[in-house]
Amino acid sequence: MKYAAAVLSACVFMLMNTNLAMPDELSDLKKQFEVLQQKIEDLEKKQQDQAKSVEKIQKQPSAYEVVTEQLKKQVNVGGHFKFFLADQSYGEVNSDSQHDSFAAGINNAWLYLSKNLTDYLQITVAPVISVEASATPSLGSKITRSNSADVNIDIDEAYMTLRLPWQFEVKAGAIYPLFSEEYGTKSWWHEQYHGNDGLLQLESWRSTGIEIYRNFDFENFSLPVYFYPFLNGTSRGYNYNSNYTDNNSAKNVLLHITPEFTAFGSRIRLLGSAGGGRWDDDGENDSYQWAAGAEVKFSGFSLSGEYMYRWLQDLPLTGGGTKDGEDKGWYIKAKYSLNPQWKFLLKYSDVDLWVTGTNQLLTDHYQTWCLAVDYNITESSTIIPQVEWVNADQQGSDETLRYWRYTLGWRTTF
Repeated sequence: MKYAAAVLSACVFMLMNTNLAMPDELSDLKKQFEVLQQKIEDLEKKQQDQAKSVEKIQKQPSAYEVVTEQLKKQVNVGGHFKFFLADQSYGEVNSDSQHDSFAAGINNAWLYLSKNLTDYLQITVAPVISVEASATPSLGSKITRSNSADVNIDIDEAYMTLRLPWQFEVKAGAIYPLFSEEYGTKSWWHEQYHGNDGLLQLESWRSTGIEIYRNFDFENFSLPVYFYPFLNGTSRGYNYNSNYTDNNSAKNVLLHITPEFTAFGSRIRLLGSAGGGRWDDDGENDSYQWAAGAEVKFSGFSLSGEYMYRWLQDLPLTGGGTKDGEDKGWYIKAKYSLNPQWKFLLKYSDVDLWVTGTNQLLTDHYQTWCLAVDYNITESSTIIPQVEWVNADQQGSDETLRYWRYTLGWRTTF
């Protein structure tokens, strides 16, 4: 101890300069030395305690970290932003060559808000801002782009999640029912910028209702089950209002299962949905729908597809009378992941959609090829160059549509 050494040196010096030190003087000097030594030990202990306090303070979170953690406990905020840097279509409408303008723009911006109210209860709300410029070519209209865009604010999702005993989970509110696997889970969002023409109308379904989920696990097999005891009437295409209300008291019921297992070195998922209800104002006309598909993953490759069918009884014709209507079609897509940054997709779909006519139901037939490259700047932000070829015609009329569409899009989830 440096303090003890200094005191000892002083004492030796004093003794050397007092050749005949008296016993009393030596005794006093010893006591003084003991007092000094105790003070030195007290100082060293105080220094050690201060060092421990500094270390403890350094380990404590900063004010920013404390505030951030508290905010996380309150409300989780996220979002999804979709815009394009380039988009243009070239083609023919009834053999007449047409194209729209080369443009950049915004399609959608979602905001996701969620909060855990308790360990078993959570609320989620997702408002969406939609920008519509009528740029997607369709049968019966020209290939064009509006000079201005309509901006709408809607509620995309809003539901409560309840975690129950025995691993059951319940959602209640405005949800995406799992009729089509890729649409209900939104898995195509980071694979394509535009969904295949016609296909989105067939596979989309958004509704207010209840979802009951339970996954049954076995040694080499799992069976996720989604059951919807009641849903509002079927939603065809992008009709946000069907999320909120229905035109009758006869609800739809839907079951979706996705058994998953490993075979021949590949991960295989089977996809299946079935449901039905009533669709008309009086609640008298039946509707039903079913879907079946599969997904196979091996190494960096993935191959998946679904066939979907929807049937509605007694659709009204503009000239009077009724006809039963059918929506049906399928898609198949192949994906390859070169690495976490680069992914490639090739997708084909073939879809028939009913259209009301004067004395009969017409059918819009869409065949669509899509080639997309996904470059992931980060895990949740993807730049998507995409090329589409669409070959469409209306069975029962002379309407035809052929076009190429080139898009450079960017999707980000945060």
